Amino acid sequence: MRSIKFELTIYLSLGIVFIIGLLSFLSYHSAEDELGELYDANMEHLASAMIENFAGNAAPEQNFISGLRKSKLHGEQDYLIQIKQNNQIIYQSHRGVFAAKTDKSGLFTQWLDHKRWRIFILSQEGLTCVVAQDYKLRQRTIRDVAIKLIIPQLLVVPFLIILTLLIIQKTFKPLTVMSEEMAKRNVDELNLFHENNQPKELIPIIRSLNVWMKNANAFITLRKRFISDAAHELRTPVTALRLQLSSLSHANQKELQDRLPRVFDSLTRMERLVEQLLILSKVEPDGRPGSVSKVDLNALIVRVLNDLRSIYIAKRLDVGMTYSEDIHIFGVADEIEILFNNLLVNAINYSPEDGLINIQIRSQHHAIEIEIEDSGPGIHPEDIHKVFERFYRAQSNKPSGSGLGLSIAQEIAQKHHAEIILINKQPKSTGLI
Repeated sequence: MRSIKFELTIYLSLGIVFIIGLLSFLSYHSAEDELGELYDANMEHLASAMIENFAGNAAPEQNFISGLRKSKLHGEQDYLIQIKQNNQIIYQSHRGVFAAKTDKSGLFTQWLDHKRWRIFILSQEGLTCVVAQDYKLRQRTIRDVAIKLIIPQLLVVPFLIILTLLIIQKTFKPLTVMSEEMAKRNVDELNLFHENNQPKELIPIIRSLNVWMKNANAFITLRKRFISDAAHELRTPVTALRLQLSSLSHANQKELQDRLPRVFDSLTRMERLVEQLLILSKVEPDGRPGSVSKVDLNALIVRVLNDLRSIYIAKRLDVGMTYSEDIHIFGVADEIEILFNNLLVNAINYSPEDGLINIQIRSQHHAIEIEIEDSGPGIHPEDIHKVFERFYRAQSNKPSGSGLGLSIAQEIAQKHHAEIILINKQPKSTGLI
């Protein structure tokens, strides 16, 4: 499994190693250059001092050590020194013939007797001073000193990596704590996270989680309410059906013929209730969203009327529909069809036989208005705002129903940014707009 902390640790550690390595490399070569210049400066100072020392003396003080070719230096900083006057050697630190070419001057590197030397020649006041240093020993000393300078830089790498690990652990601690708190939450306790004293980078995550938990809380509350309402509404018809079936066990043939239709009516009402509950679960705001498409509103309402034709013909209702133009909207076609089906079924149920239902579709002021007017008894003013509640039925002349039709219609309308308005029209009619 991919780990951000692990990747961050690896990348930062590689960065530390690269930067310290680069700094050590540059420090090493810089130290080499500085020490080389220091040795060269020492050779120049030594040559100047030797000439000043011998300038006032007619003869050399004494000869030192052994000659250049057969000599062995006693230390890395030993110098071979030779002073000439009128091409005669008046002083040398080692016995033997010094083979350096004295016709040159300044600093240079030269191979002598299969050995590399760093040489400085200074001619002044009739004297020529030659200072030589074993180049191999010189470079070894420089390398040793340079390595000692970069060792502390290299030794600090493990400590920097450990410090990086500790910083990463501390930086990710708020996220770890939030993850642990999230793991402790359950469906019954989805408390929101507080933004106080939280890192700025975590605020968007906290806000997203809080929005998710608010939606989850609303969804869970809705589910609980739905289950509670469904259980409450199903309890009564199930109890009635059980009593009816129980009474049928002792009924004779004639009683069976009389009571069986009522049993089937109860089953039909239960079937309708279950169907409405399933529809409600799909059209609720937190339900699964449907596929949005361009819907021909006129054709859709005509299709719904055709499906309900047998019902309103049985009541001898005069159903009319008027519209001035083709009207299209964007929405979930199946849900919009359920919306108008429920509204028209409600109008049919509450209209008396030989009644009238009139549907008008019009577009005005950048809005679409659909008016469904029936010849029903109207709604008591106190009930107008209650009829959209689940399982609520108006008390006056109510037909049997689930009490979910208008609630479902309201849910669908709100999802499509529409509004259902109930108006009592005169003399006695109910208009749904």
